Amino acid sequence: MKTKKFISILIAMVLAFSLAACGKSTKTNEEDTKDTSAQTKATGGSTKAGTEDDTASSGEAVEINFYEHSDSEVIARALVDAYNAQSANVKVNLSIIANDDYDDKIKVMLSGGADIDCFWVRGGAQTRQLADTGALLSLNDLIAASNLDISVYGDMGQAFVDNGNTYGLCTSKSCWLLWYNKDLFDAAGMDYPVNLTWEEYSALTMSLTTDELWGGVCPNWTMNLGATAAGEYLTDENLTRTMDYAKYLERWYITDKSHPSIEEMSGSFDLNSFFAEGKTYMMINGDWTFLLFPDADPQFTWCAAPLPVFDDTEAESTVGGSSCFSVAADSQHSEAAFDFIKFCTYSDEGASIYAENSSVPAYPSEAALAIYQQKVTVPGAEYIFSAKVGLEQGMESNYEELNVAFKEELNDSLVGNGTLEEAFNNYKQRRDEINAK
Repeated sequence: MKTKKFISILIAMVLAFSLAACGKSTKTNEEDTKDTSAQTKATGGSTKAGTEDDTASSGEAVEINFYEHSDSEVIARALVDAYNAQSANVKVNLSIIANDDYDDKIKVMLSGGADIDCFWVRGGAQTRQLADTGALLSLNDLIAASNLDISVYGDMGQAFVDNGNTYGLCTSKSCWLLWYNKDLFDAAGMDYPVNLTWEEYSALTMSLTTDELWGGVCPNWTMNLGATAAGEYLTDENLTRTMDYAKYLERWYITDKSHPSIEEMSGSFDLNSFFAEGKTYMMINGDWTFLLFPDADPQFTWCAAPLPVFDDTEAESTVGGSSCFSVAADSQHSEAAFDFIKFCTYSDEGASIYAENSSVPAYPSEAALAIYQQKVTVPGAEYIFSAKVGLEQGMESNYEELNVAFKEELNDSLVGNGTLEEAFNNYKQRRDEINAK
């Protein structure tokens, strides 16, 4: 009997150890968008410390899962490698998701309880939207405990604040610029397009357009770019500047045919590749072109200039902003996750990694900015430092939803389905409905 009892106890112990071992995650750092492990949902307004021992008192490093989009993969890997090299207590596992799929996949993963500790968020509107769903951890207590001064980020830092809670730390900063093919301008004997008004830009693109070459190319990702650079947002009552800019879009895409139309930019159209192939004199795009464009291997000298402005808007006015790194509300290692994103966004070493990859860090590190100026020698790179940058999107928590509604209505008009006036009326009606929710 004693022998049977001993065997029963031994079997029970083996089963217990087996179950404990199965309960431990050994997640890899590849693209893993199928993890739907159940976790307790925290409220977006809460501020919590790690629910497990973030200091790894057992002697084993805490592992955290960090998600980034593919456009920043090189920077993300450098940040993770640098942090892991100097951290004895925390190991960061990196997962990369394709840029075009990133926003949707992250939302699905967060709502499904995936094992995410910290991750990249594209902008302020998306951050506030995720915070409203309870997906993000308020960083207030962690910021206070670390004596961080987020005012160093300027207006960009406020984009990630909602109802007094900070939900993200700024990564890099960006702004919109005008890019031009210097060789084409030299061949045409034309002055370089520096400090133009929108009217001057429109007339110039029309005069340069031929059967072989376009005067310019402008993406339809942001349909009120000129208006926001003048300080008007989609929440403003009259939208006067927004209509003025929409008329320029109609002129470029439809009337003058000086830019590829919305239909021609559909599908697999790549803005940088189009410009790199020498098909257009000018391109409206962001300063991220400094990072991405060289890969397109242009066979000409390319330069940057300030974004065009309205006649009564100060020269070199533009818009931009920052993405951020946030901590998931369900993270079991929130203190460790915060320590990692703080390293990335609030240190000379993290800032220098951005600069070494031709990206301007949001953290004002003199060492990093010196690296950037040595790294980026494209004529016009200095404009990113002298530009007067306003926020690209409004601060309202539903601004992203308003932005989507506006783009849908205006794009529909610019492919021939109705007038601009009808598009604006439709948008204002949808805006009222969205605001009434």
